[in-house]
Amino acid sequence: MKPIMAFACLLLFVAKSSAGEFLNLKYSVDGMDRTAGLYLPDGYDGSKQWPLVIYLHGGGRGGNNNGEAIAWAKKTQIASVIFRNSKKVPAIVLIPRCPKGKVWAPVSPDVLMSAWRTQRGGGEQIPDAADHITEAIDTVISQFSVDENKVSLTGFSMGGEGSIRYGALNVSRFAAIAPIAGSAIAIQADAPALASTNIWMFQGEKDGISTAALGRKMSAWIKEAGGNIQYTEFKGIGHSIQEKAFETNNFIEWLISQERN
Repeated sequence: MKPIMAFACLLLFVAKSSAGEFLNLKYSVDGMDRTAGLYLPDGYDGSKQWPLVIYLHGGGRGGNNNGEAIAWAKKTQIASVIFRNSKKVPAIVLIPRCPKGKVWAPVSPDVLMSAWRTQRGGGEQIPDAADHITEAIDTVISQFSVDENKVSLTGFSMGGEGSIRYGALNVSRFAAIAPIAGSAIAIQADAPALASTNIWMFQGEKDGISTAALGRKMSAWIKEAGGNIQYTEFKGIGHSIQEKAFETNNFIEWLISQERN
């Protein structure tokens, strides 16, 4: 019996130490089939609860996903982080796709916008995909073992704008929100909600799309509301800060380790 028991224990160890994998997550919004990329971490085991990170992509990467999402999701920056060292990402990672012609979250009338953002929809309300984010998150939580006190939200460019705006509108479910180059807009009315969770903003000093002026203003409003916010501005750099943000010391660890207040 002892050799058999030892073999069974070995099999259990291997199962719980398996390499992470990307899956095709299926869900629906208003009767429309959608798919998202979903990463299960190294050693994923449904008997314990895992942090969940949601990553929102930038503009130009949207599409009407209703089939295979894995190959597309693997091209995102957060997937590159996982491929470099998956042990640094002991979390479930959700990578939804925004439908073409939409932005991630609605923008309120009292918004400040960069000149670039104003030219691209400042005069009218662009259709949003907030319901796609919600349905994807709810599907992950219903099908996998998620620690709902450790759900965090990040994104780049349009996804950065989406993460801070969607995050403000749904702040009670997030332990942390980390917009990267997401300051094409700033909404002062969102500051009290954002002050109730953990925020880390990343901004390029020379960015003409998501501007440092708006990033600093939003950061100041959150601080004035009593928020716990970190603001990192990369000097002399424009919009392309995503890789630098993910390489910032302890950012991924911080994102995964935060707990809902």
